[in-house]
Amino acid sequence: MVTQRRRLRAVTVIGAVSALAIALTACSDAEPSGTVSSTPLDPALAESAKGDITVCGPTDSSGVWQATMTAFNKAHPGTTAKYVELGASADDQLQQITQRMQTKSNQCDVFRLDVVWTAQLAAQGWLADMSNVIKSKLDKLIPSTAGTLLFKDKYWGVPFYSNTGLLYHRTDQVKAPQTWQQLYSYGEADPKKGFLYQASQSESLTVSFLELLYSAGGQVLNDKGEVAVNSPATVEVLTFMQNGVDKGASPKAVLTYDEDATRLAFESGAGATMRNYPYAYAAGQKSAIADKFAVTPLPGWKATGSGVGVLGGSNVAVSAFSKNQAGALAMIDFMTGDEWQQRIAVDNALAPAVAAAYTAEPVKKALPFSQELLKALTGAKSRPVSPVYPQISQAIYQTVGKVLSGEVAPQPAATQMADKVAAALRTF
Repeated sequence: MVTQRRRLRAVTVIGAVSALAIALTACSDAEPSGTVSSTPLDPALAESAKGDITVCGPTDSSGVWQATMTAFNKAHPGTTAKYVELGASADDQLQQITQRMQTKSNQCDVFRLDVVWTAQLAAQGWLADMSNVIKSKLDKLIPSTAGTLLFKDKYWGVPFYSNTGLLYHRTDQVKAPQTWQQLYSYGEADPKKGFLYQASQSESLTVSFLELLYSAGGQVLNDKGEVAVNSPATVEVLTFMQNGVDKGASPKAVLTYDEDATRLAFESGAGATMRNYPYAYAAGQKSAIADKFAVTPLPGWKATGSGVGVLGGSNVAVSAFSKNQAGALAMIDFMTGDEWQQRIAVDNALAPAVAAAYTAEPVKKALPFSQELLKALTGAKSRPVSPVYPQISQAIYQTVGKVLSGEVAPQPAATQMADKVAAALRTF
């Protein structure tokens, strides 16, 4: 689980790659090295797979990637798959991918992608069109996970595993809240029963804000990709978050919390509720509060229904410059097959992208909260889809951070956020 935590941390540092996103933006002013309207790959290509296949992705701390290569090679005697590490952090990985793509390198056949990279890379023409491939899998995939690959009405990869935030609560102190308002009321009535979450100025705070905004019916970009964040919903959510800190629903310490700091505070009794990722469950079972907490999907906004999480996880895509796209498709078919999806849940505590995996008894045993996780993933949404997402995220977390610290009031903050997002969109 420690290695999974490192992977989760990599997901939360997307805001650190803004400079690289600017470099990608500069690339858009030049002739693209590929084309967004490339011919969709034929799923049948996988049947003729042979030869060498190279998969490129993050440092394999948990061993899940090497295990995948070994199992694939055993199941496909005519092929030889190997794994190339591109770095531990998200910014290192994206930089390595960008460098290879700019030179049209064919070293990597399959890339592991963070869920927010789809638009950035597809807009440059660097990914093969996987629309026909994923359509043959849509009936098996959790629908929301497939949405993270959608850009310009085309799919540019396939989800390998997913992730989303969950609500943890102390069963010996409070009942599972049904709404965000009920959740905040616990801490307002008793600071020892406060809500712990990630509010440090980073991608973590962007996600924390989006979970509330989406639950309240708001959005950052509308269906046309236009700025929609300067809205009553945004002002209401910012006011709610600000009041939460001011009135003691959450301790001011959350302004410094990342995922692990949140977990440690929860385990030490600093609060009765916590927003965190699935990895925190196993860690909590080894702490002093083992068997004293439960996990549920995020609560709804007021009385309007279920809450909405924000999707994380890892996708896999085929390089537009791969010389073995047949082998790449065979690898992706293997990774998203029912058997291997169960294996990554059991062996690595990862959230499968294939819905049927959650009904398998070994998965239920490995992930006791698997049904709650499936429900949360099913209702989760993607972060704003844009080639300049890092700048959009930065605009969000910096503005929200100023509201929480009392520097800016919610109404002008919503306007400032919208202006910054609009400025980011104009750079591409």
